[in-house]
Amino acid sequence: MRLRRRKETQPELVADPCLGDPTARRLFEALAKRNWSEARAVLAAAEHPDDRTFYLEVCGAVPGVQNWIGHFAGDDPLAQLVRGAHAVQWAWDARGGYQAQYTAEDRFVVFFERLRIAESALYDVVRADPDEVSAWAFLIRTARGLQLPLEDGEYRYVEATKRFPFHWKANFEWMQTQCEKWYGSEERMHRFAREVATRAPGGSMIPALVALAHLETTLPLNEQQLTAYMTRADVRADLRTAAGHSIWHPGAVFRPDAPQALNIFAMAFTLSEDPAAAAPVFAQLGDQPTAVPWGYLPGSYTHNFQTARTRVTQS
Repeated sequence: MRLRRRKETQPELVADPCLGDPTARRLFEALAKRNWSEARAVLAAAEHPDDRTFYLEVCGAVPGVQNWIGHFAGDDPLAQLVRGAHAVQWAWDARGGYQAQYTAEDRFVVFFERLRIAESALYDVVRADPDEVSAWAFLIRTARGLQLPLEDGEYRYVEATKRFPFHWKANFEWMQTQCEKWYGSEERMHRFAREVATRAPGGSMIPALVALAHLETTLPLNEQQLTAYMTRADVRADLRTAAGHSIWHPGAVFRPDAPQALNIFAMAFTLSEDPAAAAPVFAQLGDQPTAVPWGYLPGSYTHNFQTARTRVTQS
């Protein structure tokens, strides 16, 4: 069932790229003020690969970074990493949120120009330090955007995951590459999601990719087809099994980027008409929606999140 708009009873949420994380907020504000020494200190202290990558994604949300970060990037690999990671989001900002067939040609020109900046910067990073997992993860996305051969993306995925097998962004980006809308198929996408979820340790956020694969399947469906698919007994069981191995597992670890996985489960449980499962996920999330997956639905992703939460809590 699609999320029907209700009469507004509360102001729409303002998206927070920091997802409520105070360290991410400190980084965001430092970059906004062009205070590289402060921003660098935050990034240098982020030793966990998932944390480091999340903070680099936060960098991508800060306007204007490309205007000045290059001044530091020549002598500082960490600044070069920020330059590359920021340029990935900068490229997608130019393309916009439309599918390829609906994107204007002039947007694609800028998109590819910016992606080549990202590709060059990120490869400078991994040439200097092949163990920089975050750079490999961003390079999976640039390979897809630049329409490089599938083998190029796979090489980058292998380089990332042989160093940190259950890295969220590396696995997320490679699953996106497996989608039918890019290089893959429904079968390949679901198979990858299930295989990596099965291998992941209990409490990992990786099994959320199983739920995301089901949401990807619904993208071309109409409302009736979507409801029929998401409420199938096997799909509902799949979602609960994935959550049991992930966010519901007693050993679950919720790092700063965990709202990404929580939002995926929240939307999947909502569309599968399982409010008993969805409600506690929304409660844990608070006011922290993410564009993936709520942007898969028409309209504002923050509004979609609020509509779903209201529907679940009132059912």
